[in-house]
Amino acid sequence: MSNEIIGNSYKYIIDTSHGINKDGFIAIGTESIVYKGLKTKLNGGLQFSCVLKFKPKAVVMDGKIVDRLNIFKTEEWKIFEELRECRSIVRVDDVIEDLGEFSSICNKIDSGVIDKSTYFCVVEEFIDGWSLEEYCREEYWKLRRIEPLGNGLSNVINYHDFESDEKRAVTLSYTYDNTLKYQNQILLFMINLCEIMEFATEQKNILHLDIKPENIMVTRYGKELVLIDFGRSKKVTKANRFSESDLSEVDYNKNETLEKMYQYGTLGYAAPECYSKASNGSLFPFSSNFEQGKMSVESDIFSFGATFWECLNIFELITKTSKFSNDSHDFYKDNFLNDDTYFNRDLSCTSLYYHKKLESIIKKCTKRRAKHYIDLDNRDYYHSYRDLRKDLENAKDSVPTIVKEENTKVRNAFRWSGRMLSLFTVFLTIFFIYQSMAFRIAEGKWDNLTSNYNDTQFYKMEEIAGDLIRTVPANRVDATYSKIAAFTYTGGGDISEFEGALLVRLLQQINNASLLPERIDEIMRNANTRRFREISTEIVKLQVTGESIGYDLARAIFNVEVGKTELVAAYETLIEHQDNIEFRSAVVKLKNVLDNDEAIKTIAADTGRSRPEIQEFFKSVAAKEAQS
Repeated sequence: MSNEIIGNSYKYIIDTSHGINKDGFIAIGTESIVYKGLKTKLNGGLQFSCVLKFKPKAVVMDGKIVDRLNIFKTEEWKIFEELRECRSIVRVDDVIEDLGEFSSICNKIDSGVIDKSTYFCVVEEFIDGWSLEEYCREEYWKLRRIEPLGNGLSNVINYHDFESDEKRAVTLSYTYDNTLKYQNQILLFMINLCEIMEFATEQKNILHLDIKPENIMVTRYGKELVLIDFGRSKKVTKANRFSESDLSEVDYNKNETLEKMYQYGTLGYAAPECYSKASNGSLFPFSSNFEQGKMSVESDIFSFGATFWECLNIFELITKTSKFSNDSHDFYKDNFLNDDTYFNRDLSCTSLYYHKKLESIIKKCTKRRAKHYIDLDNRDYYHSYRDLRKDLENAKDSVPTIVKEENTKVRNAFRWSGRMLSLFTVFLTIFFIYQSMAFRIAEGKWDNLTSNYNDTQFYKMEEIAGDLIRTVPANRVDATYSKIAAFTYTGGGDISEFEGALLVRLLQQINNASLLPERIDEIMRNANTRRFREISTEIVKLQVTGESIGYDLARAIFNVEVGKTELVAAYETLIEHQDNIEFRSAVVKLKNVLDNDEAIKTIAADTGRSRPEIQEFFKSVAAKEAQS
């Protein structure tokens, strides 16, 4: 028996310092038990955080044994690899089929133990943060707390089990200001999720088919979304944008089980076409104006709308019911499996302060299926995340700072406006004093961190670097950025994609167009040559107006390798900079991404040059690299 899992390059252990009971446990899903792990190279070195997902090698579905390991290797893993270039989608680092001598007690499964006889392990990157469900209920509205029990054990206390004073304090926090602030944060999250899903569906033709708050992570630093759990995802094509569900008929009079699931996805979020046909005389819960089992991007958009709606409906506070906090699955099963409540979800039970445009977007996402709902010219439904994102951005732009004119705060605002103007100078003085103190504090934190830094502290460095730039006096902005950048370049440069993304975000914060050309050139000169693709993806987010060879090369690499566009423009960029020694690595990278049959064919057709001539040019670029 061993507590180590041995992979190809790393060995892994469960991180028993993590979790409310210090057992590393994160969650249990439909087909996996999830733990926080630590990974170390086989020959030793630094430990890094990861996620260990233990999945059964086989499951019984409809009386048949399904080889889950083979399905993961042949389908799911390929989907993860296709989506790998998107940093907002979780990455799979390793798949370990044979756990060897590893064994771990687990009281959350029937067998009571995880070992090689029944489980394999998928190693994913660790996202430091919360699930969207945890963020809404715990981090923002404080509807749960952890109560220590002693001996390293703890207990989760839900809002409905709070003491009366504690419950009253939470209820009183549900105010105009907090709901409006919360609405804006959730709206930003949904725009971010649209961007992620637009990439997955438009560029990669992949349906997630299990969108829900538990499968969306919110990073602790930056509050950006990362989409996880593609166990239900399907690959489609532009010509045939549908996937068929493989679920058999179910008896809706019986309870749902892992062997007999009502739907493909998760109850409460899955679109109606994802639900199984009824058997044994039971009734299908919805009026059927759709082809059951025929799933598409409209199915994912339905789940998107249900997720958006749930985030704005804080059930424990609004409905005063504890059932949702204890088991949302049963809550949905008992209250939502019917046409009236499952579709056209509105915000009537939530705060009046929520913007009506959000309600109309949610209703359109979750609209009851009518005939021809999947026709692309049927504007009653969303058929792409691009259109959905536009509506969300429009809602964001039009959300008023104050929603109702008759609100007491409005009257008070007018009454106090004159007095506030007189206090403006005082507040401005206090602000500058605070700003100066905050910068000194951030500088101290930076010096302490960098004096004894290792790679596991990157996220802390990212946070402190952001604080430095946010609080720096105007006359020290460039010098402060230079200090941060110089630290990332120590050790001969070779910055990772994470460090590249950090520097780009700092440049976005600074928002000084005159600094960008020089700084981007600096990033590209110091970039890890194996990570040009990822670093270029970050750099093109900046709008550069000045002359920058680094930006030109980054944009060309991005357009060819990620966007698959503007091949001729990239070829011309390569010709222009072929002799540039300073950016030799980026020039060679650009040559490599262009040097393939498809690209050469396009370049030849658009430039009139022959294929041999183009190939000879590529050889000359490679020869210059060899000489240097």
